[in-house]
Amino acid sequence: MRMSFRRHMREQVLSAAHVLTVEKGWDRVRVAEIATRVGVSRPTLYKEFGDKQGLGDALIVREGERFLAGIRRVLDEHRGDAAEAIVCSVRFTLEEATDSPLLKAVLTSNPADVRDENARGTGILPLLTSSTTLLQIASHELVCWFAEHFPQLDGDDVADGVDALVRLTVSHLVLPAGDRQNTGRQISRVALRYLGLDEPPCATLTLDRDH
Repeated sequence: MRMSFRRHMREQVLSAAHVLTVEKGWDRVRVAEIATRVGVSRPTLYKEFGDKQGLGDALIVREGERFLAGIRRVLDEHRGDAAEAIVCSVRFTLEEATDSPLLKAVLTSNPADVRDENARGTGILPLLTSSTTLLQIASHELVCWFAEHFPQLDGDDVADGVDALVRLTVSHLVLPAGDRQNTGRQISRVALRYLGLDEPPCATLTLDRDH
C-alpha cells in the first residue's frame, strides 16, 4: 500500500513538473510550487528526489523512457517490413516532438551543454547527466533491431543509414524546413535509398495532428 502511494505521488510530482517546465522553463520552476500543486510537503519531495536536479533528472528519464518505448512499439509492429519501420519511426518521432516541447528539447540537446554547469539551469532542461543523447540511444535501438530482423542488410550500411536518419530528423526539429508530412517523407527516402529499400506504396506519412 505504501509503495503504491509512493508511485502515485511520484507520478503526480513528475506530471506537475512537466506542466510547469513546458509553461515557463525549468530554471523558473520551484520545488515549493510543485509541492503545492501536488499537495505534499517540500521535505517529502526532497526525500524522494534528493534535490531539484534529481527531480529534473527523473523527469527527463521518464520522458526518455516513454519515447524509447514508443520507438520499440513502432518497430515491433513492422518486424517484417524494414522500409515501413523506417517511415513509421520517423513519423513517430516528428509527432512526439511536436506534441511535447520537453521531449523536443531533450531530443535536440547538445551533450556539451549538459556538461557545462553554466548551462544546466537555463532553458527547459538538460538531457540526462551523461554524454549520451536520447537520439543516440534510439539510434542504437534501430541498428540492433535491423541486425536482428534483417541480417541480410550490411551492418555498416545500416549504421550509416540510421546515423543520417537521426541527423536529418534532428535538423528538422531544430530548424523546420517544411511541414512534417513532406519532411518526414524526404527524411525516410534518404535512408531507404541508402539501404536499397523500396519506399512503401502507402508511405504518405499522413499525420492526423499535422497543421
